[in-house]
Amino acid sequence: MGGTVLTERRAALRVWSAFALLMLLVAAPVFSTTVPPLFDYPNHLARMHLLSEGGNQFYEVRWEPLPNLAQDLIVPPLARLVPLDVASKLFLVATLGLIAGATLWLNRVVTGMWRLWPLLAFTLLYNRVFLWGFLNYLFGIGVALFGAALWVALERKQWWLRAFTSTLVALACYFSHVAAFGFYALVILGLELQAARLELRARCWPALGSRMVIAGVQFVAPAALIAGYWDKRAGAGVSYPAIWRKADLLFSVFDNYNRVFDIVCFASFLALLAWLAAARRLRLSPRLAWAVGAVAVVYLILPSQLYGGSGVDHRLPIALCLLVIGATAPEFPNRRIAAAIGVLTVVVLLARLAFIEHVWVEAGRVYSADLAGIDLLPRGARLAVAHPASAVNFVPIPEVHLPVLAVARREAFVPTLFAYKGQQPVALRAPYAALADAATPEALWDFLWRDDTAENAGLGRILQQYDFLVAIGNEPQRRVLSGCFQRIFTRPNFEILAVLHNSACDL
Repeated sequence: MGGTVLTERRAALRVWSAFALLMLLVAAPVFSTTVPPLFDYPNHLARMHLLSEGGNQFYEVRWEPLPNLAQDLIVPPLARLVPLDVASKLFLVATLGLIAGATLWLNRVVTGMWRLWPLLAFTLLYNRVFLWGFLNYLFGIGVALFGAALWVALERKQWWLRAFTSTLVALACYFSHVAAFGFYALVILGLELQAARLELRARCWPALGSRMVIAGVQFVAPAALIAGYWDKRAGAGVSYPAIWRKADLLFSVFDNYNRVFDIVCFASFLALLAWLAAARRLRLSPRLAWAVGAVAVVYLILPSQLYGGSGVDHRLPIALCLLVIGATAPEFPNRRIAAAIGVLTVVVLLARLAFIEHVWVEAGRVYSADLAGIDLLPRGARLAVAHPASAVNFVPIPEVHLPVLAVARREAFVPTLFAYKGQQPVALRAPYAALADAATPEALWDFLWRDDTAENAGLGRILQQYDFLVAIGNEPQRRVLSGCFQRIFTRPNFEILAVLHNSACDL
């Protein structure tokens, strides 16, 4: 017995030492840049500022039990101890660590051993969902994986302890992100389905009833919150993508900056799983097999747009891949092959991080230059935003939401701050909500750089209510509006214009 305990401790020490080293590696890009180039990140950072300050003359804080609050509940209190930008970066690192650590613990609980295999999750951390900046969802996925491990670990404990702790986890998933809560519910359903099926066949009604009650009680409070506060009118309904897109979206778990290299990584990942499965060495945990199947089926039938949520099915591949890693315990033919695969995995991870570091350092230079222009604005300025529709797309160094940092740096009004009812705990104050709705960035872009059209009528009058305009994008053919604007800051894809207030521009 003593030898077994010692072996277990040594295995745990080896695994967690490797985990700590890998965490240092994946955290490096976060702290090597001014602003992490995640598409939505500047918008989130500006909101964290407002929550920390309690709002300002343009925005007010409206706390509600929304299913999208992970960063909102953690970063502002942390910002009392460290600068806001550091607090937000610490949240990023904590999210990465929670995902990898929860996958590691889940694997330990369902396989009975500490293994290096689940550290494969580190190669998936910089995925397309992360680069889009869906941070609350990813934090919630980490909570869900942790909760699934806790659910199994407490299986033989008192029922009330299991029900209480799982309720806390379910609520944590809900408040992190509603999609993460859905993923957690699917995993718990899968964990209990096999045993419930056997009890149903054996007609063990008391055992089946007890299982259903203990497993279901954790979802009562989140379900009540969803029923009471989810406003399905906040979104644009339901839409489904082409079925072939489901296969394409799986690539998002590796898709970041170098398409050829990312395809090689993805193909290698699939080949490794396929080889292990074909050789019957993948060893999928029976406890989690149903959960993996449930998540896979839901992914196939999930729409892309679901009321207030966009890219709903885009989010699930990373959760599915992490679950597969956590649910498997491969048995390699020999130690030499296992070591070779481990070394190759480390090489791939280092190469991926090198690509990421290169892009993020360059992003730091671009953002520092752009932010110098934002810092020229007077405090309390009203800053309109114009960009083409094509700008709302993934690029290595996104600048679309960078103007929103004027909210945090200059206490400015920027209409593109995320302040949607039922999604964020901030709202525009009455006069400015109407101003933000009066013109979209795409409409202002067309007004500035293209010929007059009927759709552009009245946009000059709307712009007269702003002090400055930032134009994001490179347009070679521009209209001459010299009497209405004055350039004060120019970068290749980021230009700030002062709005000249005169009657000739009130079009």
